[in-house]
Parts: sequence; C-alpha cells; structure tokens
Amino acid sequence: MSKQEQAHNKLYSDLDEISATALECLSPVHVLASGIDYYLTQAYKSAPSPEEAEVLINTSVKRAKEENNG
Repeated sequence: MSKQEQAHNKLYSDLDEISATALECLSPVHVLASGIDYYLTQAYKSAPSPEEAEVLINTSVKRAKEENNG
C-alpha cells in the first residue's frame, strides 16, 4: 500500500474514531453539521478562489450522493 493510500485510510479511520467519540455527547445532527462546516471552510481556505472551492464542493457532494444513493 502506498503512503498516499495509508494516509487516506488513516484519515478515514481517525474521522470514524473522533466522530464516535463526539457522538457519545453530541447529537448526530450536531456532529454531521460540524464536520460539514469544517470541511466547507477548509475548501474555501485552500482553493485558489471561491469559485474553485464551489466546484470542489459541488463535485464532492455529487460523488457522495451517487456513491451512497445508487
């Protein structure tokens, strides 16, 4: 497994773990909304422009919907 694949897997594993910890004290809606807010903010901070951030966000949402809704 490449270092990139290992980092990807660790990111998801860590997200699962911290989400489970947060869910011990917070509602699922709160945890999900916080995660979405965090990553939307990161997209806008890291993209070269707000327009490019929105393309990244929209592409990611579309992919996630397709993967999870068939």
